[in-house]
Amino acid sequence: MLDSTLLFVKMPYIMRKKNIIFVVPHSHYDVVWAFNKEDYYSINEMILSQVIEMIKEYDFRFLIEQIYLLELIEQRNPKLFKEISKAIKQNKIEIADGQYTMADTMIPIGEILVREILVGNLYCREKFGKDIPVAWAADGFGLNSQMPQVYKKSGYKWLAFRRGLPKSIGYRVSEFIWEGLDSTKIISHWMPAGYRAGLELDKWEESYKNLVRFATTRNILMPCGSGGVPPQMDTPAKVEEWNENHDNSRMIISLPSDFFKSLEKDASGLAEYHGELYSQELENVFPDVVSSRISLKLAYKQCENLLISAEKLSTIAYIYGHKYPEQIYQKLWKYMLFLVNHDVIAGCGIDEIYDEAWEKITEIKTNANKLIRESLFYLSKTRKKGNSILVYNPNNWEVTSWQEIELNLDSKIGKNIGLSFNDKEIPCEILELKNNKTTKKMRVKLGFIASVPALGYKKYHIINKKNHYSSTVSVKGNEIENKYFNISVDDKTGIVTIYDREKGRKLVEGNEIIIDQEIGDLYFHKSEFDEPIESESGTGIHFSTFVPGKCHIHKGPLRTVIDFTNSFYCVQWPYYLTDKFGSILQRHKTIDVRKQVFIYNDERRIDFQTTILSSQSHIRIRIRFDTCMVVPKYSRQTQFGVIDIPMAKSLEESTRFPSLNWLHCQDRTRGVAFFTRGVPINEVKAGNIYYTLLRSVSVLSTDGASGPLIPTPEAMELGEHTYSYSIYPHNGNWKQAYIQRHGHDYNHQMISIQADNDDLYTEFGSFIIKPSNLVVSSLKKAERDDNIILRFFETKGEKCTADITFPPTINSISRVNLLEEDEQKPVILKNNYIRLDVGAFEIVTLKLFLDKK
Repeated sequence: MLDSTLLFVKMPYIMRKKNIIFVVPHSHYDVVWAFNKEDYYSINEMILSQVIEMIKEYDFRFLIEQIYLLELIEQRNPKLFKEISKAIKQNKIEIADGQYTMADTMIPIGEILVREILVGNLYCREKFGKDIPVAWAADGFGLNSQMPQVYKKSGYKWLAFRRGLPKSIGYRVSEFIWEGLDSTKIISHWMPAGYRAGLELDKWEESYKNLVRFATTRNILMPCGSGGVPPQMDTPAKVEEWNENHDNSRMIISLPSDFFKSLEKDASGLAEYHGELYSQELENVFPDVVSSRISLKLAYKQCENLLISAEKLSTIAYIYGHKYPEQIYQKLWKYMLFLVNHDVIAGCGIDEIYDEAWEKITEIKTNANKLIRESLFYLSKTRKKGNSILVYNPNNWEVTSWQEIELNLDSKIGKNIGLSFNDKEIPCEILELKNNKTTKKMRVKLGFIASVPALGYKKYHIINKKNHYSSTVSVKGNEIENKYFNISVDDKTGIVTIYDREKGRKLVEGNEIIIDQEIGDLYFHKSEFDEPIESESGTGIHFSTFVPGKCHIHKGPLRTVIDFTNSFYCVQWPYYLTDKFGSILQRHKTIDVRKQVFIYNDERRIDFQTTILSSQSHIRIRIRFDTCMVVPKYSRQTQFGVIDIPMAKSLEESTRFPSLNWLHCQDRTRGVAFFTRGVPINEVKAGNIYYTLLRSVSVLSTDGASGPLIPTPEAMELGEHTYSYSIYPHNGNWKQAYIQRHGHDYNHQMISIQADNDDLYTEFGSFIIKPSNLVVSSLKKAERDDNIILRFFETKGEKCTADITFPPTINSISRVNLLEEDEQKPVILKNNYIRLDVGAFEIVTLKLFLDKK
């Protein structure tokens, strides 16, 4: 088998038995998109009512995709739900895919995708007593390379999908075996004519000829439906007519599983494909979709990280006796699963549907923060806010990182505020201080470096500072030197240049803002220009310019901050010969920029925060970094793993790709990692890395093909946006530098809260999980009983032996699948410790049984 290559052998048509055409009536359910949720509910309630009538009158079958619709019908129309339930149990209706909503599989982290399947499949078990054998990816933007493992470990046998098979290798066969990142394989069917193949009944001849060209067996899948299209009453008659007029084929109204069962009997020697299902078609759309409605993306990423961290902490508290807030988490997870619907998180719907999305985001943030506080207070035996700080680490390794917290303190404590741990004073910085003379309270923003054990917390005391701490960083003019780097900033552009302190070579240059024209839509970036409108280095059309503001360097005891501002003006005078005369007059300011760079005394990581205040529509704003590498190799985080990015055909060409949380570049013995919190890194070109900060568009679709031409003024993203990202130059490759860990804990940040001084414990840890290539994605209460689920995955693509130490309240362990069912693989627990073999990029789920005493 060749990596990312599809090999096939097709039987000549004349050698086949009579073909079987499996007509699958369905209606793709858009939760929200060009209509709102209520519109789509009404449409699909009407459709399913008609389906029930057709089932009663004819030998008719139908496919339902998403549980969210069934849940709404159960709540609002119990009579119809009862009829649907009866038809499902009689195999007249099949639930294919069966996820809560049809999620995008590229933007959310892997754990979110597992929950979509878990919530949806358990609903099917509870309500209908049915397993879901067919994964039905009808409308997503590609499939990440860990989905075969996720599908198989969730009980799916087969996959049918619409988008993602690369045209250069894949538009040859419709059935093949897809091998995922960890080598898990699943029989897959690509829909050559999409899910509308049989929609127009009078064009079945043409559709059939097209489908036969790709079929590897005599079994032909013909989906018969589209988004929101009612069932066609004449379908049964048309099937009878086909069978009367065709001797070489037989057509049946069927379910997806009928097709796959027959396919599996006839298929032998199917081609194998290894890699992502991410086609050339998607290469032109997905990088732009991930930057549509960027404010939503940034807020979603906060929710994603907060909810998973809160759940871990609530579970640890539950292990030690605290009541688990099960109903709250069930509600919050359904909110999250709504957000990752492929039309919601991609940002490609009408404006009004995002009102509900923002409401759910607010609910998740508010409740997750509340749950974190409650769990920390329980574990630390604290009662209220006071003169202590609790720092919680949601990662399964000790993390040392910068922390900021806002404190409400009695003004009697004075302004000489310090911190201590175990009665030993540690350095900290007062970032802001405001006194309230009326309440005799003061509000303090404090910064410090915290080192916190795995899946635990550490308590720091607020004291009167006795010692003076000075920085080890050197600042001379616009140059800064810490333990690892020499860093300079251009006070006219804010562009930073980073040199290796020991060898003196340039490592990275950039943080340059580039403004492009944007005349595209929510799906596609488009521009009439071959060059930017303007960039901070001066490239662009001659009319506009950036005007620098202040450039200030603040040196604190723990970190040094570069603070740079500038503004973009649409027109300057003179228009030409500015190199000679300079830019004398500027008008029509539309963008204000503040760029901050945070350099720590003893850290390799350099953090960036950029704030954009824009009143300019129809632009794209990007950040560029130059890696100073000639021909770098690129790797990026994917769900539950890491994949290499294919090289561009030439240095002049760019490579565009979906973005998760980190990207890595390597050239011989050195590397640099780029971390983000929801900011898409979605293009590399000749050693340059491009982040898209926003795309200001005003229409859902400009071509009428991707979608309707509906105005979307809220997608112009006017106003203020703040972006956090980071770079990490290092020696060696990404594995040697533990980039998978650094990228994970950059997003799953430690959380600090103010607490009182009477707690019992100064430091707390729960689980110890080794080696370093194992990352915990979930620690939660089990869905169907009162035990615990621990899920982790291997991140380096290397087999290993897991060594795990558990809290003493765990009395036994079993290995389960993603539906939390026993895989009957015994796990021996001895002295709160287990050893477990883990495969390359394997996702491992354990059920931990609590001691009930």
